[in-house]
Amino acid sequence: MKLFKSFLVVAVMLSLPLFYFSACSDKSEVNTPNQLNFESPQFAVIDFSDVLNGVEDATLDSDMTFDNSLANYSFMNSMNSFTTGNSMMNGNPWMMRFDFGKHLGLFFRGLKLTDAQKIQVKDFMIKFHDSMKPLVQQFKDANADIIAKANANRKAIVDSVKAGTLTREQAAAQLKTLNQATRDKINANPATIDIKAKMCATRTQLFEDIKGILVGDQLTKFENLIKLIKNPC
Repeated sequence: MKLFKSFLVVAVMLSLPLFYFSACSDKSEVNTPNQLNFESPQFAVIDFSDVLNGVEDATLDSDMTFDNSLANYSFMNSMNSFTTGNSMMNGNPWMMRFDFGKHLGLFFRGLKLTDAQKIQVKDFMIKFHDSMKPLVQQFKDANADIIAKANANRKAIVDSVKAGTLTREQAAAQLKTLNQATRDKINANPATIDIKAKMCATRTQLFEDIKGILVGDQLTKFENLIKLIKNPC
């Protein structure tokens, strides 16, 4: 019996350090803001230019479509690293055309943010994407009929190629004209114009929120960054 009690005491004493360090590690992982993944898609600023890039042209082999990874925002969870070197972006037109000057995480990393600022910028980005996601879906829905009509015209062109009344070169030229005309209709759509204004307002609010917590040189650098962003609202 004494031997069993001695064994029990030793076992408890040996387990205490493991429990302590495990608890400290868990606590650190939960409470340390500098563990943020600044390469995450969470820190990418999606705006109207990306939505337009999400419209993929009709070809002889495929319909005009709107990229699903953007429409349902699945890109946010499909990769840990939203950077130019990520092979998952290959073949995805809107991602390959993304302006990485709008990836704020890569910029934040060099600003020497405090722990409190890191928590705040993360919250600002969550709020931004929560606002943008339904607007992206609204854009897709608002232009669904325009894209459907373009695909009906595309089918007629493809049928003419199959019938031998159009060469592939002639069809390619007609499809190029069709794609541009469709994009013009999308841009002129009153619903598109309204959605673009809302997207711009959402992006502007994000920038104002961020500027509100930056100080000194941080603020100067951020304001200079904003000036470099293409397609300003």
